[in-house]
Amino acid sequence: MRPSTSRSRPLLEAAPGSTRLSDRALRILIASGTFHPESGGPPTYLLRLGRELVERGHTVQVVTYGDLPATRRYPYPVYRVPRDRPVFSKLALFTREVWRRGQDADLLFVNDYGLPATLANLALRKPVVLKIVGDFAWEYAVRHGLIAADEPFEQFQQSRYSLRVEALRRTQRAYVRAATRVIVPSSFVQGYVEGWGADPARVRVVRNAVDDPTAGLRESRASIRASLGIGADERVLLVVARLTAWKGVDTVIAALNNPARGELAGEVQAVARLVVVGDGPDRARLQALAAGLPTGTVRFTGEVAKPEVGRWMAAADALALCSGYEGLSHVLLEAMAAGLPVVASDIGGNRALIQDGHDGLLVPFGDVPATRRALAEVLSDGLRARTIRENARRGAADRTVTRMVEETLAVFHEALAEVSDTGSAGGTGGAALAAESAGGRR
Repeated sequence: MRPSTSRSRPLLEAAPGSTRLSDRALRILIASGTFHPESGGPPTYLLRLGRELVERGHTVQVVTYGDLPATRRYPYPVYRVPRDRPVFSKLALFTREVWRRGQDADLLFVNDYGLPATLANLALRKPVVLKIVGDFAWEYAVRHGLIAADEPFEQFQQSRYSLRVEALRRTQRAYVRAATRVIVPSSFVQGYVEGWGADPARVRVVRNAVDDPTAGLRESRASIRASLGIGADERVLLVVARLTAWKGVDTVIAALNNPARGELAGEVQAVARLVVVGDGPDRARLQALAAGLPTGTVRFTGEVAKPEVGRWMAAADALALCSGYEGLSHVLLEAMAAGLPVVASDIGGNRALIQDGHDGLLVPFGDVPATRRALAEVLSDGLRARTIRENARRGAADRTVTRMVEETLAVFHEALAEVSDTGSAGGTGGAALAAESAGGRR
């Protein structure tokens, strides 16, 4: 995390004889468009963060979308707004729920989905800490066909598009600039967020952290592999992802295709199998691509529960994440913590996380021959693969959940201290939102 400026440090101290802001139990409202039990990095991160905050004596509430899972209980209340509403109705309901639950909060912690919380905060006037892990405007534009599915992320940051896409970008810039503090998981994300107009003095890098997803398993690896139908001589390559166009799963499938599959089999002296864990709008296309391979080469599991992901990681021989964009992938962090050799695209947050050849292998995005060669390397039983595995596990051990939580709390206290000192919620607030919205109507 970037160190606090000399100006902000004294603000963390309270008056003599009173409780320091940094010692206070906080009332925190988390607002996020996605939450457990949905899949993906943000739900996993927020589930763990909320539990850790409660264990430290803080009060947490969550506002999100979805239906309440009947069998799940959390150590904090979770309020869900139904997804199956028209867009503006859904937005209004989410904004109202943040306003209602946020009245007693000390601080709003908003994850990527910043518009409704920013609207609610025009009345609440609370400090807002916004976590940005991706570009919502880019993802929305790709999902809805507003730009080409293979549009490079870096090009999107520099180009101009239709009025609808530009309106999305203006809205995103507005709520980023309105935040008291912005948390990002890597210097890569920091760069483009500051490019949106975020004040660099308000942006903090807090690295994501995960636990080893295989640590709590009581079965042996051999038993897990047998229960999942994996043969003793098979090498299993794992992909864990939401199946969207930018995740690059098609590149991995192509790398296993003839003559690639024969080349891989020759390299590793075993049969290569690909297991794709996850679901999403690109699944049908990917299954059609996989149909061209010999029967059984690719297996799609669909979305599975988190413990089952851990079992697949324990059973696999390597993991691939060949996406066109990543802020800082939780899946890569989990794989490295589990000691699973990884092949990842040489882009964005992957580059910030992996040292090529040391704790993983990086390949150019969409480069099938390079991906094929890297997969053959990590699927081998040689010294190279074992060294990568050991280095990855050691590096992941430095990214502790405790450190992540403490650094996040430090940012919360910075935001509270600034508001206490200035009487303002920070950022450019409603003025930024109004100005950007007006720009969207031109």
